[in-house]
Amino acid sequence: MSAIIAEEPPFLQCCWYVAAWSDDVSGDAPFGCMIAGQPIVLYRRRDGAAVALADRCPHRFAPLSVGRVEGDDIRCGYHGIRFDATGVCREIPNQDTIPPQCFVRAYPVVERHSWLWVWLGDPSQANPGLIPAAVGLDDPDWDLRCGAKTFAANYVLMHDNLLDLSHLAYVHPTTLGRGAPAWGAGRPAVERLARGLRVSRWLPDGLMRIAGAAAPQAVDQWNTYDFLAPGVFLLRNELHPAGTAAASGGQPPTAAPLQAVFSSQAVTPVDERHTRYFYSIGPRACDSVPGFPERFFAMTDAAFEEDSALLREQQRIIDASPGLKMLPLAGDMPAQTMRRIMAQLKAAERGVG
Repeated sequence: MSAIIAEEPPFLQCCWYVAAWSDDVSGDAPFGCMIAGQPIVLYRRRDGAAVALADRCPHRFAPLSVGRVEGDDIRCGYHGIRFDATGVCREIPNQDTIPPQCFVRAYPVVERHSWLWVWLGDPSQANPGLIPAAVGLDDPDWDLRCGAKTFAANYVLMHDNLLDLSHLAYVHPTTLGRGAPAWGAGRPAVERLARGLRVSRWLPDGLMRIAGAAAPQAVDQWNTYDFLAPGVFLLRNELHPAGTAAASGGQPPTAAPLQAVFSSQAVTPVDERHTRYFYSIGPRACDSVPGFPERFFAMTDAAFEEDSALLREQQRIIDASPGLKMLPLAGDMPAQTMRRIMAQLKAAERGVG
């Protein structure tokens, strides 16, 4: 078993990063963010289409995100230089000549699944088909609630966290981890996907309350999630009648569940020590009863605060331990596989191997 080096791999460029929730960006004011160390400003044209530009005026490097939107353009708030949605300079106040180097980089941007996705690499390689199939907040089949947090930790530590759910019983004993020791029993099935992997398992012999039911009942849980570069986590958790796991022989269920929950989550690196985390979660619309989506989201949101506190301290120890290697365990296989996938994708970007 190979060791896990306590170092983060370089950021991928040829991929789609979630930059913001769709509702975060309007046509009234610019929205600034940082993705993989690159400052980016988002705004909307008059037709509602999203625009992504480098958040840096070439004149004095003032962030365009502290400027203003004017029609389809954005004006720097420092000296009033105006750029269009392609990054071309259209006006320099009190100057007739526009130098050819007065422009800002434009990034491909796609609005899908209630998120704004930005491509950092070569624009000619920006393939919207690589955007993972998340579930948007407007999907009528699900009753979702959403949030976002900034973690003071490297984004790969969040990959590790999401790919090994055996931590639920210890980090989240009163939230997501209530009655969760089964997460650490046995090993999930791991399947390689294009640009990621799928992790699936049965959690049999549980006792859980179906939304709207008067009392808990014996159930088997089916849990499966896809983790796709650069850090999109798509989870589905289903409750089935007790005995379904045994009858399935460990294979995915074929019958409709008693209840199902879906979560779309995106891990976007801000820089080497900070990560933006976007997430939604909720039950099927047919399972939703008054108050259930809100209660479930509140519990999940509290659990993510627990993750944030732990990963912040983990990052602190890593920073104080340069060059040391983490001790790998058998349960680390999904996380190690994802690290190898990320390294392979980065090598492909560089034309290596």
